[in-house]
Amino acid sequence: MNKYTMYISLALNGILLMSLLGILPFLLYLSVLIILGMLWYIKSTLEKSSELEEDIIGLVKNLDDFSQHLEGIHALEMYYGDENLQKLIEHSRNLVNGFIDFQTIYFDVTVQEADTEENTEKEEEDAEEKT
Repeated sequence: MNKYTMYISLALNGILLMSLLGILPFLLYLSVLIILGMLWYIKSTLEKSSELEEDIIGLVKNLDDFSQHLEGIHALEMYYGDENLQKLIEHSRNLVNGFIDFQTIYFDVTVQEADTEENTEKEEEDAEEKT
């Protein structure tokens, strides 16, 4: 109810301003209202973007925790070398990397690569190719 009262009040004030002072003050009044509306819209959009970024960061953390847990299970003697677990580990890594790529594209986030065996092997191969 208060929202409608405010809209009616703004419209009536605009009509009163135009009838008393002319069109120019009314246009100034209208431009101020439009600018205030745009500022409110920008503020709400930035808040939603910030919430989205926080949610995605939490999702990446949960996926990374899942991947670490899966690697821990794979390292147990009972499951060591299981191909299904190895495929799950690779799939979880791909998911994490996909979300990290999403973050770097759409948000101002810098990501440092973890030093894994694969990265070390690639660096060694690159060093051998250069020589």
